[in-house]
Amino acid sequence: MPTSMKRLRQTLAIGLMRAARAANRSPLVRTVLRGRSVRRFPLVNRLYHTVFRLGVAAGDRDVQARYRGVVLTGPVWDATIMPSISAGYYEEFEVRVFERLASVSRSIVDVGANIGAYACTGAARLPQDGRLIAFEPVPENVAYLRRNVADNQLGGRVTVEQMAVGAASGELTIHLSGEQSGKHSAAAANVGTSAGAVTVPMTSIDAYLDGNDLGPPDVVKIDVEGYEGFVLQGAAQALASAPTLLFELHPELQANCGGDAGDLLDLVFAHYRWVFLVDELNNVLRPCTRADLDAPDAIGLYRSNLVAIGRREHLDAVRQWHNL
Repeated sequence: MPTSMKRLRQTLAIGLMRAARAANRSPLVRTVLRGRSVRRFPLVNRLYHTVFRLGVAAGDRDVQARYRGVVLTGPVWDATIMPSISAGYYEEFEVRVFERLASVSRSIVDVGANIGAYACTGAARLPQDGRLIAFEPVPENVAYLRRNVADNQLGGRVTVEQMAVGAASGELTIHLSGEQSGKHSAAAANVGTSAGAVTVPMTSIDAYLDGNDLGPPDVVKIDVEGYEGFVLQGAAQALASAPTLLFELHPELQANCGGDAGDLLDLVFAHYRWVFLVDELNNVLRPCTRADLDAPDAIGLYRSNLVAIGRREHLDAVRQWHNL
């Protein structure tokens, strides 16, 4: 197919995907669906991915896209991450916050790095002496992660560790999703369509830092599909220095993993003065209290990520998005 035709097809496909995203974020749709995503309907999800697969990926096994200054390659079968990266809107507000924090930090721990969207964009903005440790346990994701680190010449700043992170060292069984590369989880109930399981080595943040003679990180990002509480349980020493945390709060996913979202929040609020709920729709960080997050509907679509800040320099770095 001529290059011009391929580009036209990709442009049209991305236009349709962006239109679908805009509709999903509209107040009317959110009201009708009571705050849930239109993509919870299987037919809508299949149509969205079909447009991506035929229009952007063109039948290839892998798809490559430029995203926020880095080049990322990922699996075409994934129904969420690579389509949104290709269209330029993958967790765009959260990534902007992460990039800004990275620019004023020197050490970052990325737990659940997936194919490296955060790891690569964050590492690209670290100071010259900065370092990012990317933990990812799933072999397919690790292969893409290593490729993306190399393709963006970030090997000098990023260390990839193929292991899970939890409360203590040992092993963990990861249930694999056949729907999304970012949906693999320690709980089978969290993955949707199952694609098997893999048992992987596991460390804790404190054990890893101690074993490698590393000091506490400046930023810790956690995206582990319900296992967040266990990650923080294994980071008591690191939390004493109040690194900024970026993590997901999904009470159902956390319960399925044997954890409790309330206990997770208690741990965070015991260490942090400034905690923000990420408002993806309005691109703001909303200050919140522990009680705020217990309110009905406090957590939901476009409101499921938190940023906990313990250092003034980080609070100032993201001041454009909050009013404290």
